Amino acid sequence: MKNRPLQNPSMTHRKLVTRLSSLVTLSALLVFSAGCFGGRSLSPHLHTLAPATIWDTFASRDLPADAPRIDIAPVTLPRHLDRPQIVILSDATPDAELVPLDQHRWAMPLDASIRELLAARLLEKLPSATIDLYPTTTPSTPAAATVTLRILRMEAPLGGSLDLVASWQLSPSDAPRIVHYRALPADASIPSYVRAVREAVTLLADDLSAHISPLLPSESASAPSDSTPAKSTRKSTRKTKD
Repeated sequence: MKNRPLQNPSMTHRKLVTRLSSLVTLSALLVFSAGCFGGRSLSPHLHTLAPATIWDTFASRDLPADAPRIDIAPVTLPRHLDRPQIVILSDATPDAELVPLDQHRWAMPLDASIRELLAARLLEKLPSATIDLYPTTTPSTPAAATVTLRILRMEAPLGGSLDLVASWQLSPSDAPRIVHYRALPADASIPSYVRAVREAVTLLADDLSAHISPLLPSESASAPSDSTPAKSTRKSTRKTKD
């Protein structure tokens, strides 16, 4: 019986470490592949700001060609909100840290969603007017009002009151108005947060409609003589519900 030569202990240790490293690398690759191709945890939830019936407001209108027109310029967002992720305030830190949620995103750009929601609400409140968000030709007549909107703040911790601060004007010659709206989510869920944003934008649209109404011929003729536009600063403490 032949005696097997003794192996160098240092060589044996290096081989063992190399094999363990290979196993760890292979395991990491398998986990990564499972997450990319089969794991549901990496698929973000998509949320829509406007309700599903929003386009019914645009489609169910039959107005004359000379109906007064309202133009809505593209909405301007602060840099921290101009992203796909829903951004909330962290209530775990005293310095009000903003947290983008990678697993909860807007289904379409937030500025476009706010613009569509504003248009739909204005058409509900001002039935004699028309709004063309995506015109294919240059209008031959000037608009009765042109809304320019800049969102300054719009955030809240989950379950906390959402504050919307914005600046808007109805024509380039108007002085910008600073407005503030507040909505309370029903609970600390993301869907309730989204509904609170919708509620705050709806309040903004209601105030806009009150200021636009006197500029429309048919609306101003039918409005009472003592009617006045709503205040430019308004807070809502209603809780949003399903």
